[in-house]
Amino acid sequence: MSPPLTVLSRTTRPFVEAASRLLAAITPATWTLAVRREAAQCLWTDAAQILPRFVLLSGLLSLAIVHIVVVTTQSYGLSQFALSTVMRLLVVELLPLLAAINVALMPTPQGEVSSPHVISRSMLVIALATVSSALALAIAYLGVYGLTPWGLATFTHTVGQVFDPIVLLALALKTLLFAVSVATLNSTVLTFGVLLCIEILLLVIEFL
Repeated sequence: MSPPLTVLSRTTRPFVEAASRLLAAITPATWTLAVRREAAQCLWTDAAQILPRFVLLSGLLSLAIVHIVVVTTQSYGLSQFALSTVMRLLVVELLPLLAAINVALMPTPQGEVSSPHVISRSMLVIALATVSSALALAIAYLGVYGLTPWGLATFTHTVGQVFDPIVLLALALKTLLFAVSVATLNSTVLTFGVLLCIEILLLVIEFL
C-alpha cells in the first residue's frame, strides 16, 4: 500500500469503526434483554457519577451568563433582548457542547466499545443537555422576573419565538451528533475535534 493510502486508511479507520459501532447499536437484533439491562445499568452508573457535578457546573455557568447578559442589556436599554439572548447562548450553543464534553471526559471501558456503552453514553449526553437546558431556562426566568408568576406569559412567548421549528431541528440534530460522536469514537482528542467541527459547521450554516 502506498504512503498516501496508508495515511488515508489510518485517518478514516476511527470513523469506520465508529460507524460500525453505531450500526451495531441501532440494529434491532442488538436490543436483546441482556443488552437493554446492561445499557440501563451503565446509564444509571454513569448518571450517578456525573449528574451532580454537571448540574452544579451548568447551573453556575447559567447563573453567571444570565447575570452578565441581564446587567449588560439593562445598561444599554436593551433589556427586552436579555431573555432571547440567554436562551440562544445557553440552550442552543453552550450547554449541548458542555454536556458532550463532560461525557467524553468520563473513563471509557477497556477494550472494544460495546453496544450497551454506545447506547448509554448517547442517552446520557441527551439527558444532560436536556436537564441543563431546563435548569438554564429556570435561572433565566428568575434572573429577569424574580420570584413572581407574572412574567410567565411573556416568558413562554419569548421561548416560542426563540425555539421555532428550524431552531429546534438544528438543536436536536446538534445534540444527536454530539451524542453519537461521544459514544462511538474511541479517542478523546478525536472526539473533541469532531465536536468542535460540528459546532463550527452548524454555526456557519446558521449564519448563512
